[in-house]
Amino acid sequence: MDIYQQIWDADQSGNGVKPILAGADEAPETGYVRVVNTDGPATPSGELKVLSEVKIPEHKRTTYDLVRALFDNYALDEREAEVETPEERAEVHELLEAIIDTAPMQVARAYISEESGTPVSRDRWYATLTEQWFRRFSQSGDRDLSGFEHVFVGEQEGPKVQGYHFWYKYHLDDGLASHIDRNRFPGFKDDRILYLRGHYKDGQEQFPESVTVSYRWDAPDYDAGRTRPLTKPIGGFFVGCSVEGLMAMGAVRAHRGARAPKEAVINGARYDMKLFLDQSQRFVRTFYPVYLGPAGNQPTGSATPHGGGGQAPGVVSGSVKIVAALVNPMGHDDGEETVTLVNTGIDTVSLDGWFLVDKMRNRFGIKDVTLAPGMATTVLLPRHSVQLSNKGGEIRLVDRAGSTTHLVTYSKAQADRQGETIIF
Repeated sequence: MDIYQQIWDADQSGNGVKPILAGADEAPETGYVRVVNTDGPATPSGELKVLSEVKIPEHKRTTYDLVRALFDNYALDEREAEVETPEERAEVHELLEAIIDTAPMQVARAYISEESGTPVSRDRWYATLTEQWFRRFSQSGDRDLSGFEHVFVGEQEGPKVQGYHFWYKYHLDDGLASHIDRNRFPGFKDDRILYLRGHYKDGQEQFPESVTVSYRWDAPDYDAGRTRPLTKPIGGFFVGCSVEGLMAMGAVRAHRGARAPKEAVINGARYDMKLFLDQSQRFVRTFYPVYLGPAGNQPTGSATPHGGGGQAPGVVSGSVKIVAALVNPMGHDDGEETVTLVNTGIDTVSLDGWFLVDKMRNRFGIKDVTLAPGMATTVLLPRHSVQLSNKGGEIRLVDRAGSTTHLVTYSKAQADRQGETIIF
């Protein structure tokens, strides 16, 4: 399994909270973030909240509270010198002690140890995290930079926001800023995010795990005692991961000995895990995801779609097959199309976290479906998910690791027969 997916899953079992789309069922006992992914400008009032509802249960709050304490410890302008107090150093230590033994950190540490061929003790892991994320460095005339400030807090470069790739910080700034600022000053307000527009392509709006947006941030300048209006022309971040989850993914990506992949597949979507280090190649300068598309639609060389029979190039054979589809139902198609799956293997298979993907890269997440050997299920496709074109198309079954396990195609002639189920 993809190392980034492993870290994500470990984080969700710990302090991560599940990102969900509007209309999806929530689970307050484990936490959730409801995501409004829309490709377009804000309403005239600019009131759209990308993270419209956040529930972090009490038993997961510790590391969120500890990272929040660090948000007002930094100078806003990246050119300014940082003055770190003993209390602020203690806050960094307290955060690292709280996250170092968490599940995503354990996965990251084990991966680095195995891939680099070097044992990583707890003390060495603590030193690695400190070095990557909190050690100060200078670059291009800017002094006292750090990966943590850039990625988790955000900083100023002229009129623009630099960094700022942590969903929880965005959530607090978007209406709950009083939870960050311990010292108020003129111009303070709870809501200091003005959403401008979303930037989505290739179906990203159907994946709640990440957002790509433009916004204005009325950024607090604690040294000057005022806010400064800054703009993020376009920026992206994962949604739902805890501070330790995001830091663990970044630590793996940044570790030179581990040589981790530059791309990730997380819950069916592919990401370019963008990383820039300082000039010495020791410290994180920035780390953030760039959405590339659904995992089931990555380039496959000379692969050509086809229906039943042999296995298509680029498809990993699995026991669960697409055996039928109602592409052109009687009446309106929306919400009436179906895909039928059967388990041809000898083992029971859980399809929770799997996806159906159409030719246009739209996808539908399957949940609460388990198939015993020889059993079948018919999946009803809701509106605004997978769209089975009446002009011909393809249907992919993608597992939770992002691999296409079965691919079928159908022609316009087959789709023309209204009300008939196509057998593959």
